[in-house]
Amino acid sequence: MSKIYEDLTIVTVLYDSSELINDLLKNLINFKVIVVDNGNNEQILKKLSDLENVKVITQKKNLGYGRAINFAFEKIKSKYFFVLNPDLVISEKSIYDLYTLITKNPGAGIVAPITQPDEDFYGLFPEKNTKKITEPNEIRCRNLLQNSNIDGEICVDVAKGCALLLNSEHFKKIGKFDERYFLFWEEIDLCRRFRSKKHSVIISPSSLAVHKQGQSSKKNIKNFIIKTFYSEYSPLIYFNVKKLSSFLIYKQIRYLFRSVTYLLILNVKKSFINLIKLYANIKYFFDLGASSKK
Repeated sequence: MSKIYEDLTIVTVLYDSSELINDLLKNLINFKVIVVDNGNNEQILKKLSDLENVKVITQKKNLGYGRAINFAFEKIKSKYFFVLNPDLVISEKSIYDLYTLITKNPGAGIVAPITQPDEDFYGLFPEKNTKKITEPNEIRCRNLLQNSNIDGEICVDVAKGCALLLNSEHFKKIGKFDERYFLFWEEIDLCRRFRSKKHSVIISPSSLAVHKQGQSSKKNIKNFIIKTFYSEYSPLIYFNVKKLSSFLIYKQIRYLFRSVTYLLILNVKKSFINLIKLYANIKYFFDLGASSKK
């Protein structure tokens, strides 16, 4: 089992989540761990600096999730690396099982555990029709098991981004995380590029992780705005929505109408949410214009 400690590096990104990482690190004492601080977590960073197996990388500003992982990747020399959210708890045995799986499948780009309670995320790539973008088609694990074809494991299009064990060589060849994604959808894009190069994405039902959903960032108005904005902005990048497409124009009109309507009936929260989504679409429109001039 000692070879795993040479072949594998753990990477996690902190942003307003310092109180959660202790639970994650309890089971990682035998692994090399890189912690990227995307926020201002001075107190926990002082404690982490005393841990021999932990290397801390501090950023002056929030780089976004994918860019932070790419930055950490430049410091990695191991064959594989495991991206874990700080609000995740996973056993050493589950990590070892995933490591065994990826070493047995050299063509795999990603292997991942089942994460609870959000175990129904895994499935097919998302789609876009004339009026809306779907989330990744959610197929529950019990249904996926019927399509199992690798020693009881499951090949899927999309794996949950909170726990991804990656082949370092394949990750580098496909271009790493696309840094246009500041938050959300970066793992969907990564899985799509892996699959386009014939690298499989595999889920291991025997490997479990507990995801303390929503606890990796403090519940304040700033984080609420950021999450709402990028949940709307990022899929526009993924689907390469054109500047003057009817889809983009439709969404702007719809969110403007909804924002005004909710305001008229005094539902300020929903009006505000739709206003943020409207702004995301408008910003995407102008960002496309700015990039086309470069």
